[in-house]
Amino acid sequence: MPPWVWVSAAVAAATAAVSVMWWAVSRVTEAKIARVEAEAAKAVAEAETSAAKAEAIAERHMLAELRDRLPASSGFLSKGQALQQEIESSLGQLMRQVGATESSVLVRDPDPSSEYLFFLALNGQSAKQLRKVLVGKDSIAGKVLRSGEPMRVANPYENPDFSTRVDQRAGHVTRQMLTIPLIVDQVAVGVAQFLNRLDEGSFSDQDESLAVAESGRIALKVAEFVRDTDNYVQLGLYSPPGPSDAVIMFCDLSSSSSLFEVLHESGAISCLNDYLSQMADMVLTAGGSVDQYLGDGAMFRFIEDSGKDPAANARRAAGVAMDSIAAFQAIKRSWLASRWEVGAVFSRVGLAYGDYRETLIGPTRHRERVILGSGVHRAAELCEASSRRKDVIVVDKRMAELLAGSWNLAPGPTNGGFELLGKR
Repeated sequence: MPPWVWVSAAVAAATAAVSVMWWAVSRVTEAKIARVEAEAAKAVAEAETSAAKAEAIAERHMLAELRDRLPASSGFLSKGQALQQEIESSLGQLMRQVGATESSVLVRDPDPSSEYLFFLALNGQSAKQLRKVLVGKDSIAGKVLRSGEPMRVANPYENPDFSTRVDQRAGHVTRQMLTIPLIVDQVAVGVAQFLNRLDEGSFSDQDESLAVAESGRIALKVAEFVRDTDNYVQLGLYSPPGPSDAVIMFCDLSSSSSLFEVLHESGAISCLNDYLSQMADMVLTAGGSVDQYLGDGAMFRFIEDSGKDPAANARRAAGVAMDSIAAFQAIKRSWLASRWEVGAVFSRVGLAYGDYRETLIGPTRHRERVILGSGVHRAAELCEASSRRKDVIVVDKRMAELLAGSWNLAPGPTNGGFELLGKR
């Protein structure tokens, strides 16, 4: 066989081998490229998700800061309300981090003559019952506030400083307690308490360290709240000394028991909450304060500004009362549209102008701030004695005198009151 044949065969074999190798390399390269592209796409997606998350978090922080700067009259939330909500939200997050079931923030009573603490923020089943409860200075919370040092208590009922009356009021049993100071610029502005771990164990060193380390944002918000006594006033927690006259407003729903007859309990409570939330929003937006929720009703207060016209304060409260009736009628229409048999449910409002005073009621270790006075008594009496068969606003004689000339009034059926019919 001629040599050139052998050379040709060798070249052909080499070419085939190279082709096979190139095909294999190409497949491997394509697989690598596909894997790299997939990894790149995943990285881009993760980066976009992280960016979106970061952007959302930044936006929430920005909105919170903007809301904190709003004046009290610019929306449904006053400055005090907004700060309280921010504190409760941050407190709830930290509560979940340490594995607790309930939490609270306590601050000093702004009344210079008082040595009590009260609950500014609460999370958990007992929150509603403790809103107006005052805690003594010698309590565990009071001692942590003074010392600036955290305290863990594994068996609170064996601690002489633990207030069992708070548990009794809340219908609650505290099994474990972690209390930390909220410190800003080396000053304790309040305390945070965490109760009862989810796993029923005791709070650990790690829990305490985590709570202290992550409490900075809460402490800053609490410091901002306590700096301005107007924040307390907006939440109905304090009235500055000076004014002694105010418009007192009581409201309630007549035949509210029918809500529980046509709805399950949670639905009826939701309806009551809709009504009371709307009432409170209107009062707070108008510069009034919430003093107390009373089952299916509430008590509000419009303080007379020093040197201002009492008639202006009366008109402000009357305007809120009229708006509240219209708002309730809208809520009731939605209930009726759902075919709920609530035709006998009506909103009643009693308004009285008179003196008031704040005082502490209850035993030394468990006191509550309450509002007393002639205006309180008359407003409650007018609301209770008013018609249960229609939406109605009844005012006392002093209110009628202040509203005369600008509002339409009619003599009421009982108690010397006058029915408020609307503006002239």
